[in-house]
Amino acid sequence: MTREILSASLTALAAEISGIAKEDRQLSFAAGGYESDIDRLVDEGATDAEQRLADNLRMERSIVVRRRRNLKGLRARLEKIGTALAEDKIAWQAERGTYESVVRVLGSIERSAAPAVEAVPAAPVEPETEIEVDARAFKPSTLLSVAGRAILDARKAALNPDDTDASRYEERLETAFAAFLEVVGDKPLTYYLPIHMQDFATFLARVPKNRSKIAIFTGLTLKQTVEKNAKLPPEQRKQCLSETTVASYLSEVKNIWSRVSAGVPGLRDMGAYRVTMPKDAEASIDREPLAVPSLNIWLRDAATPKLLKKPHKAWLPLTGLLTGMRLAELIYLQRTDIVDVEGNEVIDLTRPLIIGGQQIDRPTKTKTSKRYVAIHPLLHECGFIEYAKGVKSADGFVFSHFHKTDDPPDAAQKQMSNWMTTLGIRETQRQVFHSLRHSAKDWFRDNVGERLADKQCGHAFSGVSANYGAKLLKPKEVRQIMEMPASEGVDFSPFVNHGMVR
Repeated sequence: MTREILSASLTALAAEISGIAKEDRQLSFAAGGYESDIDRLVDEGATDAEQRLADNLRMERSIVVRRRRNLKGLRARLEKIGTALAEDKIAWQAERGTYESVVRVLGSIERSAAPAVEAVPAAPVEPETEIEVDARAFKPSTLLSVAGRAILDARKAALNPDDTDASRYEERLETAFAAFLEVVGDKPLTYYLPIHMQDFATFLARVPKNRSKIAIFTGLTLKQTVEKNAKLPPEQRKQCLSETTVASYLSEVKNIWSRVSAGVPGLRDMGAYRVTMPKDAEASIDREPLAVPSLNIWLRDAATPKLLKKPHKAWLPLTGLLTGMRLAELIYLQRTDIVDVEGNEVIDLTRPLIIGGQQIDRPTKTKTSKRYVAIHPLLHECGFIEYAKGVKSADGFVFSHFHKTDDPPDAAQKQMSNWMTTLGIRETQRQVFHSLRHSAKDWFRDNVGERLADKQCGHAFSGVSANYGAKLLKPKEVRQIMEMPASEGVDFSPFVNHGMVR
């Protein structure tokens, strides 16, 4: 208790006790007056009315007496409290005096021990400065759209804007992120639970594939698209996303979340959550090499005079089979890509495209897609290399016809699909144009081994050891591929005869 509180308490008690004493004196006078009045009424031989008045006076006197008795007890208790407080005040003052005395003694000792030491001026107090915080120092209350947008923008800024590999992956990230925000909602970061990944996957399994290319879904949100597709008659209902696509969307969102949560404590780990693949998701279909009979049907039809008048169409199956190149890689092939590297003629996919005199980064699927592709002698014998070197298109595209469309690879894909369907050799997802790449991979692997097959086709090497060494085909490796025998059972004679006639 402080000295001020003690003093105030004692003052209040003194005032209270003084008030009690004053009231007691007043009651004492009143009691004496009641007593004399009662005696006077009784002594004079009071009437009945006076007797009743005397009784009332006795009652009022007894009340005054009890009140005085109570005040006496209260005054006694307050005086005890006052005495205790006074003793506390004396003790406090003594303790304070002792403390001040000790301080004075210690100070004199210190001064006598170091008389020559000059007083050191106190260091100036530095003014407090406001700590600068990065705007990306997100809090648990930050909206996912804000935090995620910062992550995507930072990633985009770190990449080469001309790198088409990076930009396509960036598009997938953007698409997956936008879908998650629409399906689960744009909430504060603390809102999200691992089970939301399951909710997201379950919804995605009901989304129609290629929805952006289907007219009835134009302008609709994801939820509206799902609802509209569900209302269509079963026979008109569009095929939904595959398990592979759903897994890809989940992977992209987990990637973004891992970067967002890295700087915000207390968020849930959604990356470790094991999602159950919804039954509505279309089962993934593994593409297979094209059967040899189907290959022969296709090559025979392609080499007919009617088809050879459409070289943009006729040469695609043959080149896909003998190079292992993807359809999009073939569509963006330019005559200037056929070059000599250390004495060997190859297709150089490491070069940029030349369009309108400007160098444009070549669109490729992965980093390993930028490679040398060995040219097998059959491509010479069938006449393709001669044709490719002699194309007269404005930008030198070998398959320039498809570049009249907004999406050349997509236009080529549709034409090849329709052609295979007409020939009766197409099987949805399994036996398609891309199957030629599988057939080629088997051919290369069987003759020159896994590593050279990966180099030729632009597949990533598996394992740390496999990634050591030259990534591009070396001259010796190009010659190994050129010396490979033709695929067993495949009839190239229609094209070879055409090449000989030419």
